Amino acid sequence: MGCEMKTILKYIGKIILFFSKQVLQAILVVIIFLAIIAGVFTATLTEYKKEVIVKKNSYLELDFSKKIVEKDRGELFELEETIELYEVLKGIKKAAKDLNIDGIYMDIDNIKLSANNIEEIGEELDDFKKNGKKVYAFSRNINNQNYRLAIYATKIIMPPIQSSSINLSGYYKEFNYFKNLADYVGIKFNVIHIGDYKAYGEQYSKEKMSGEFKKDIKRVYDRIYSDRIEEISERRNIQKNLINNAILDGELVMINSIYGKKIGIIDGFSYENDLDKNYKIERKISLKDYLTTIKVVEKPEKIALIYASGDIVYQGSTRNEDSIDIEKIKIELEKAEKDNEVKGIVLRVNSPGGSALASEIIHHEISKISKPIYVSMGGVAASGGYYISAGATKIFATKSTITGSIGVVSVIPEISGLIKKSMVNIEKIEKGRYSGINSLTTNMTPGEIKKIKISSLGVYDEFKNRVSLGRHISLDKLENIAGGRIWLGEEGVENGLVDEIGGLETTIKTLGKDLKLEDYQVVEIIEKKGVYEIMKKYKGLYGQLKSFIKAPMTQSTRFKLKTPLLLMPYELN
Repeated sequence: MGCEMKTILKYIGKIILFFSKQVLQAILVVIIFLAIIAGVFTATLTEYKKEVIVKKNSYLELDFSKKIVEKDRGELFELEETIELYEVLKGIKKAAKDLNIDGIYMDIDNIKLSANNIEEIGEELDDFKKNGKKVYAFSRNINNQNYRLAIYATKIIMPPIQSSSINLSGYYKEFNYFKNLADYVGIKFNVIHIGDYKAYGEQYSKEKMSGEFKKDIKRVYDRIYSDRIEEISERRNIQKNLINNAILDGELVMINSIYGKKIGIIDGFSYENDLDKNYKIERKISLKDYLTTIKVVEKPEKIALIYASGDIVYQGSTRNEDSIDIEKIKIELEKAEKDNEVKGIVLRVNSPGGSALASEIIHHEISKISKPIYVSMGGVAASGGYYISAGATKIFATKSTITGSIGVVSVIPEISGLIKKSMVNIEKIEKGRYSGINSLTTNMTPGEIKKIKISSLGVYDEFKNRVSLGRHISLDKLENIAGGRIWLGEEGVENGLVDEIGGLETTIKTLGKDLKLEDYQVVEIIEKKGVYEIMKKYKGLYGQLKSFIKAPMTQSTRFKLKTPLLLMPYELN
């Protein structure tokens, strides 16, 4: 009887498991179907948008609570509403010459902007004000980040209440190091650096920050802080030593708006509901609506804008819309090269690096283009991001851009300690020296480490040669700039890695001027997904999930030894 009951329960379990899988697969099919329908419906719907009319005495309203992205990722479903940086710049530029736009209103609480974003938007706000127009920034709580944007405004306004807050301080950063935890678990990370300052991966192989990285990172943050003090002093007309001492002594932490106005941190008071009346703002128009009023005028001369944003990956790697794909970049560059109306290219690079192999291939593709290519660096264009930039005609960066990091690193995890703790016995058979170099379960031998180091040194030398040739810097001089050291954009101008300080719009304008183009059109070259590509993507996702459902939990996962990487250690903005 007991055996029969066990058999019955076993079959019931199988039936439940079978139907669970079928239901889950059916749900996935429905989700994919709805995603495709939603995409087609959304594309169709855009043709029937209501016409927006900009009335006289309007203020352009900028909402920076939405995440700023470099380009439209073309996703059907976004978990977070986003806005493209170039769309923001384009909107402000158009509004500067629009007779119906009197000014700009910004609610700067909860902004999602990097230091680089703020600089680029700030450039446009400065041009906007040159037309005699006002920029109002309203905040209930000022901090280091949103105040960097606020100081570009004509007036900074806060409600006159004790609970409003101003918190302006120096800098404080924490860096997590995981070696002790990894040792406890039984995992070791073999991190092979080429360049003493190349810090990527050291958080897994060291217990604390290396002296080289600490020196490098502190220099960068000190420079960022110094620039911030300079900006506040200049734009708020406060003596530099006074604002510096007040911040360092903590006098501007946890103060209210009333005291803030008294010492010149802000300009005026108003509750949000009364602000329009107090500052004579008759009406507002959102950036999203305003952009629909900008008509595309076809012009015979064009500047192409191409994006290289995200990690640099090699074909066959796991890729997404936030990665730099060799084939995609190649197609976009070729389109610009073959279009006779395109006179020059602006390549927007925002990348911490990635695959050394992919970086070299993209650099090669850039070097083949006969038309001038100006690089506009975003928040970070370092390591592999700098590698692909080095072949451009000119390089532009903002003061806060993180660049350089000319060095190579290989990170190879090893789980022999974990295997030992789990009491699993692994038997091996092998033939040939270094045949087990990809194994995660054995200690790396000195010979294997030497092999990887020699390979990485070759990549490092090639990297330096590309920079030396592209930037006309001798290899001897370059070694003092390289070695994995990171630089701010303004430091890059000083040491020759960057040509000029300026954001995306400055890069475009300079290219147009250098090409002697009097009237040109900027065209974004982005490979948009069609319905077929969308279906392929979701079909692939479905296939992966289906395989995962079918695969037993005990299925092993194989890892391959990573090729040398050109990556930044941390996000610094």
